[in-house]
Amino acid sequence: MGVLYDKLVGLDEISSRESVITVKLCGKTDEAEIYVENCRKVLSCDNEFITLGVCGADIKISGTPLMLENFGVGGVKITGKIASVDFSDNNSKGSVNK
Repeated sequence: MGVLYDKLVGLDEISSRESVITVKLCGKTDEAEIYVENCRKVLSCDNEFITLGVCGADIKISGTPLMLENFGVGGVKITGKIASVDFSDNNSKGSVNK
């Protein structure tokens, strides 16, 4: 159809296949920031657990207090004292060890 259309289709295909998670520790405090790129949806969210849907997997973040600070086209930003990050294959019931 056109060059722009082809590029947009290519970006959509990439975002449906991969996701990047960045964890940033904030100085001497226990606070951390997690950035999840290409997040498809927020499955659940409260002060202790946030579950995100990404391509082919679910990411469960636990900690206190967790805050979902930004959810936009590029991804999601979560801050708080992070206790754990678990990955599970959303195509089956088992966990994925990473």
